[in-house]
Amino acid sequence: MDAEGNATGTFPDPLTDWDIIGTWTFADPSMEEGKGIANVDGTAVTWKLKDFSKDADNDVTLTIMDNKSLAEQLNPEVPPYALGMTANNPTKEGLKAVYDGVVVPSVVKDDYLYRNPDTAGSEMLFRFANLNPGTYNVTVFEGRTTDSNGRFGKVWVDDIKGLKAPATQNTGNYSGVNLDVGGVATPVGQPRTVTVTLKAGEYLWFAEMEDNSGGISGMIIRGVGAATPSVGVLASAAVTGPYTAATDAQVDAAAKTIKVSATGSSRFFRVQGSPKIMSTSLAAGVVTIKYE
Repeated sequence: MDAEGNATGTFPDPLTDWDIIGTWTFADPSMEEGKGIANVDGTAVTWKLKDFSKDADNDVTLTIMDNKSLAEQLNPEVPPYALGMTANNPTKEGLKAVYDGVVVPSVVKDDYLYRNPDTAGSEMLFRFANLNPGTYNVTVFEGRTTDSNGRFGKVWVDDIKGLKAPATQNTGNYSGVNLDVGGVATPVGQPRTVTVTLKAGEYLWFAEMEDNSGGISGMIIRGVGAATPSVGVLASAAVTGPYTAATDAQVDAAAKTIKVSATGSSRFFRVQGSPKIMSTSLAAGVVTIKYE
């Protein structure tokens, strides 16, 4: 800033691959960055998110609401209900980082949002809707390097009500302060990743746990391939078992076939690791099983 308060110096490039949410209130959800839309009774605000992957899953939304029941537990007479969230940037390290394979610009890492009011023990609830079924890495981070008590949250999968939240935090400390070594500042941050799997119709939830210091700088939701289950075949001389691994089986994962020798005596087979057998055939003393 110059003597007259005008911004000077080099400005960062405009962010084109991040959804930005600045200071907002339930009464005015679009007062800064982003285009939030409040519900009728002004208790939740929803933003439409962009999918920056190749999947183009562009119907995903984020809805943020107060954990009102928790606020009422904190002070039954005068519950500290949330008015919205406030943006802040007390430390400006100016260092970009890479979290879960994603480049995080310094302007993303260093800024953060916190609950207004930031009553210790309260929570803001984030609900993500319309994510495609699959497995995701959910990475949260706070760049502030003076958050001496750390920052924690809860990540879980639930229905639209979100009543199955973990009893305690499950992210670990994602602030820019390493509490394990006496609160040493960590300018590159300490992102924490929780991996979840969503089925059709399920929602991803995050609880931003307020402790009267710091907030959340950002979140990365990245789809990851689910582990491919190992497929094998069990064999038995009787249909009722017992079944043990067929040591002569040859599994071709690419072709999704299993070949096993047809011995002179009767053998019964069961395929494990696949939901369905598509076909079987016998040729030249070899049984070929095609699986899904």
